[in-house]
Order: sequence, then structure tokens, then C-alpha cells
Amino acid sequence: MPVEPTPRRRRLGAELRRIREALGWTQEEAASHLGYRSFSTVSKIEKGVQGLKIQQLPHFFEVYRITDPELREELRGLVRRAGEADWWQRYQGVVDDPLGDYLSLVETASNLFVFNPAAIHGLLQTPEYARAVTEGSRAWKTPEDIDGFVSMRQEHQTNMLERDPALKIWAVLPEGLLRQEVGGRPVMRAQVEHLIDLARTAPNITIQVLPHRAGAHAGMDGPFMLISFPTGRDLVCIESMRASLHLNEPETVEVYRTTSDLLKSDALSQKASLPLLTTIAKDLA
Repeated sequence: MPVEPTPRRRRLGAELRRIREALGWTQEEAASHLGYRSFSTVSKIEKGVQGLKIQQLPHFFEVYRITDPELREELRGLVRRAGEADWWQRYQGVVDDPLGDYLSLVETASNLFVFNPAAIHGLLQTPEYARAVTEGSRAWKTPEDIDGFVSMRQEHQTNMLERDPALKIWAVLPEGLLRQEVGGRPVMRAQVEHLIDLARTAPNITIQVLPHRAGAHAGMDGPFMLISFPTGRDLVCIESMRASLHLNEPETVEVYRTTSDLLKSDALSQKASLPLLTTIAKDLA
């Protein structure tokens, strides 16, 4: 029976596809090994439009030769939580599918590298900065829509920053982004001071500033997020206002991993970034 292709079902399908391909099997061969009459069943599972029951997983573990305990537990978790309400279901009219995909993916991630020259990442924003970005970057019908979106982002931020185990966040922030007076000088100064506090007190958060003098740099092609998981493939997420592109092909992910490493090299170290952040905060006084 068809089911809603939620982010968790799609991630489950993507992992099963990765494992199948590592075995060198076509969908037809996998269907035969699993005892399905048609390869379309395997295709639907991999697309997330056909669900799996927890009782079916031992058969998949055996046939797909999945012996890693951590991978087994991750797959069990995806199956168990596949039917839970996702972010766009809990915030109808506020979260669209692409954003809902990202929010749900971050819930299961272990590491997040972010580069965005247009806005500070949502997990690092103050409430006032978040509201200013929201008001300035999207078309809203009512003030209540803005309130709902900001509340949703703040809930997600709280959940992710208080997670156990902690989500490791590495952000490279262009200097120009930090000098952009989003929400006015007091709001922006408070935002920069918040980044200073995070850099000093949060061991799971690394903040590097990409100074003006760096000139042309590895991130000239635009913003991206590199999302890593405890098991399985890493994922690159490229977001725009109404769409979100998820890339998990190894060759593509490796290109963005190299880009992230180059950006880390182009930027000031976290220790060297703190004096510049302090200077920017003073300039915004």
C-alpha cells in the first residue's frame, strides 16, 4: 500500500539502495533475493513510497548482509519513526516539504558544515535576527504566519542544540555577512555577540570568519550544507527559497567535502576569528 514518502522513509530507502548497489545487485536481483515477485517493490521501498515493518528488517539484514550494529539500529530507528509527524505536518502552512526534509534530516545527523554568505545559519541565530531574516526574505500573508515560522525555527534550534549526543556544527561566516545590519545595528551586534559566546562556550560548535582580505575563495559557487550521519552516506543540501536539492552521490559529496576543507583553510581559525568578531561587534555599537 502506498505511503507518504517522508524524509525518514526516503532516507531509509536511500540507505537500502546504497547497500544494494554496494553488493552489485540490480533491483531485479535484489527482489529475487528478498523473495519479491517484482522489482517494483524494491523500487518503491527505495523511493520511500512503500513502507517497511520492523518485523521485516531481520530479513533485509540477512539478505543484504547488514552486520554493523550501529547501521542496524539506525535503520530500525528510521522504520520506527517513519509514521511520526514531521515538521511540515506539525506546522501546516508554515513549513513546506523541502524545509521539512532538511529539518528532519538534521534530527538524525551527527555533523553539520554550513556555508551561506546570505544569512547566518538558523541554528546559530538569535530570535531577533531570525525574525528580521524571516520578515525580509519571504512573502508572508499575515503577521501570524511570521510568528509561526519564527516559533518553529526556534523550537528546532532548541531541540538540536540540546540534543544528546550533541550535534557538531562547523560554520564558516564571511566577514561581509557579519557586517550586514540585519534588523538594525543593535540586533546585529547582539547576533555577533551571540556567535562569540557560542565560540567560547560550546565545544560542539566551531565558528570561523572568512575575512574580506581572503579575496576569491572556495565558496564562490554559493551556499551549501554538508550533513554527516553516524552511519551511511553523507549528504549535501543546497537550499533556495522554494526548493531544496539533496545530493548524496559519493563523487559529488567529495567535491563539496573538498570545498568545505578549502573554506576552513581560507578562513581564520576559531581562535583568530574571536578578535575580529569582537571588533565587528564594537563597530556595530
